[in-house]
Amino acid sequence: MQYAKQTQTSVKTAALPAALLLAGLAALCCSSCAGPAASGDYIVKNGKARAEIIISDNPARMTRVAASNLQEYVCKMTGATLPITSAPSENIPVKIYVGKSKYTDYLKLSTDGLAHGAFKMVSGSTSKDGGSVAWLALLGPDKDFVPMEPYAHGREWNKDKYRARKDWDAANPGEYYEFPYYRLGYNSYCIDLDIWEQDDAGTMNAVCEFLRGLGVRWYFPGELGEVVPEKDSIAFAAVDKTVRPDFPMRRFGYWSDTSENKLWNLRMGVNFGHDMMGLVQNCHGSKFVYMRDEVKKAHPDWYSLQNGKRLTDFSDTGAPCFSSEGLFQQNLKFARMIFDVRKEPMLSLDACDGYGSGMCQCELCKGKETPERGREGTMSDYVWGYVNRVAKELYNSHPKHMVSGLSYSSYKLPPEKIDKLSPNLALVICQNRSTYLDRDLRATNLVTRQAWLEKLPSQEIYIYDYYLQNCPRYGRADIPVYFPRLIAEDLRSLKGFSKGDMIEVYRHADPKKFTWDPMAIMHLNIYVTARLWWDVNQDLEALLDEYYKLFYGPAEKEMKAFIEYSEQNWQQMSLKIEVIDRALELLEAARAKAGATVYGKRIAQVVEECKPLKQRRERLGRVNVPDARALPRSKTDLKMDGSLDDKKFWDVRGYQLREVETGRAPEHPTSFLVAWGSDGALYLGITCRDSSPSNLNITATQNGDTNIWSGDFVEILIETPVHSYYRIAVNPAGAIVDADMKDGMNLNWSSGATAAAQVGEKAWTLEVRLPAAGENAQEIDPLKGISGAGPNPTFPWSINVCRQRARKNDIERSAWSPTGSSSFDNVSKFGTVWCK
Repeated sequence: MQYAKQTQTSVKTAALPAALLLAGLAALCCSSCAGPAASGDYIVKNGKARAEIIISDNPARMTRVAASNLQEYVCKMTGATLPITSAPSENIPVKIYVGKSKYTDYLKLSTDGLAHGAFKMVSGSTSKDGGSVAWLALLGPDKDFVPMEPYAHGREWNKDKYRARKDWDAANPGEYYEFPYYRLGYNSYCIDLDIWEQDDAGTMNAVCEFLRGLGVRWYFPGELGEVVPEKDSIAFAAVDKTVRPDFPMRRFGYWSDTSENKLWNLRMGVNFGHDMMGLVQNCHGSKFVYMRDEVKKAHPDWYSLQNGKRLTDFSDTGAPCFSSEGLFQQNLKFARMIFDVRKEPMLSLDACDGYGSGMCQCELCKGKETPERGREGTMSDYVWGYVNRVAKELYNSHPKHMVSGLSYSSYKLPPEKIDKLSPNLALVICQNRSTYLDRDLRATNLVTRQAWLEKLPSQEIYIYDYYLQNCPRYGRADIPVYFPRLIAEDLRSLKGFSKGDMIEVYRHADPKKFTWDPMAIMHLNIYVTARLWWDVNQDLEALLDEYYKLFYGPAEKEMKAFIEYSEQNWQQMSLKIEVIDRALELLEAARAKAGATVYGKRIAQVVEECKPLKQRRERLGRVNVPDARALPRSKTDLKMDGSLDDKKFWDVRGYQLREVETGRAPEHPTSFLVAWGSDGALYLGITCRDSSPSNLNITATQNGDTNIWSGDFVEILIETPVHSYYRIAVNPAGAIVDADMKDGMNLNWSSGATAAAQVGEKAWTLEVRLPAAGENAQEIDPLKGISGAGPNPTFPWSINVCRQRARKNDIERSAWSPTGSSSFDNVSKFGTVWCK
């Protein structure tokens, strides 16, 4: 990169003779103390440099980057190049000290007490020969990160990991711990910039704050995303302030990172936070004890037992049995090694990703689940019982080290059987703040947060969030998902409550395969988050108005209208054609207003990302699609026996199926009832009338048997606001086949549905339970669960309920919402279902 070359050149040419270095120091020593900045001084005047950048003889990596950034952007603004040197010159009137050096030491400018990227900006003047020399100091802690071996090095980490694992095993003979530092060198070290993400960046933060004060903005990675005002002069201004962030942990984790991204992150003031959470993965940490093949072979009893099988192959890691004493002892041993040898400050203890979809059925685990608490609490006491037990033992041996667990999946709720958690236990709360347009969901999560605090003596909480709404894997890549006000609301509620955020962000792994940039829309959410991490109570509306003005220029009003409309309505764009039309109308007005300018190029990126939205609009061009209300039902009403006479379906309206192609009444009528259970599941009661129920065509008796589709079956097709779409087929034997249809038919996916059937004299009846796995289900395990929160009037589910009756050459197909063809698979014809 040109930037990296510029940095290296600047440092090399900064060297001056030792005599001049001493002269520079003597110039400072002429004054007994630092005074206020001299009035009338300039850093640049009429395009001419009047200042120099002074760094240490042996600067830290981040100090070099900071100095080079200052030089680069002063030059971009004014055309003047400030020299970078390691000693003051005699003939340059203004000194800018970047980072700690012997000169800042003389001025008694200390970085003691500054942490997590905090910094100082101080100015003054020194006397010399009857005059004065103005100086400005921009500094904060800049400690270079030094990784401990072994770790996999550089861009060829995938090859070097074998060498690193061999060294790891040699250091831990016979233990077969998984190696947790595989990608440290690849993910964290940036060759182009010669920095580690873990390097302290206090001085870089000070420089970027100084440049922001001059009007520089970094809204988006790369040159297209920066705003640099043109100036003829930069006046020297007095300053004396220390800046500390409101949140110490400020981490974005990109699925595919670049040096351009890393530099953008630095300019926004992010912080990796390894001094708080360490370098081992900050979630799902117990997996490093049991995911090796050698462990699976030697200790099968360490793994969850389900349907008579030990789940050693679950999610590539294996699913643990948290009642296993051997696993418990090995986890303790691993943790103590990580603390004693690797000197990590914290270690995650929670289960592997995807855990929570099924309880271990071994004798030791019986009775430890709590299904009465619903989907988010079924395994809370079980998982947290294990995490807390390990934590307590480690507190006895290593009281100065922390451990962490996740509020996640089926153990999101705090445990009920533990009054107070271990004092060394920190909590990581998984959430998706973009979903807080659903005010009931937000209110529920706030109650859960408070309940956790009451059980957590450490009061140490972190947030794990997901800015993945533009990820094709999760089905929303075409929708303009903006949520700056939800970000501000949530972060303000978290100040003084949370140590900060770790946020997953989608970035293309191979940009050559995509025509659109995922940062086109998401950058605003990222920028707002990063700025609020530093000052959560700043004026958000002023911040946004400045963004519209600077980033979109003549189209500022039009882009503000588009973004604010999208912010309020994006979750309805997967369902409502009129919402899509309005959003595209506003975006087109902005594009036309900006024209062929840099502002137009920025808007063109948004237009490109939203192109598939037009295809979604065509698909939503549905006419007269039906609508159903699912009445709420309590836990005591949720019996499943195949009969439709229990309380969950009392006073529930019935909905009729019609012939799938013509919409006429079918020869064999079918109707269904629908309810929403307090256990977070959709319940369907389906009555299939038949002239000869004793001769049903049952072609499958086992779950997963695709022969089901050649006989009699009912099929439920579901599109949630976050996923399109699923198929669940159930036949009169109660056999289930489910498939995720997003990228073709994925039969490896499991809905978690259960069914019960009864065959009567004139009909066969079916009850089907379809549990909602939550907004984050796809991140937890893309192969399990219906992704989405419960359907409500604002964000309903789109569904179709269909039936096939097959007798030799006579096949009758009917659907709640006829598709106009013989196929059930027409998402544009799905009806909607909701519960309030």
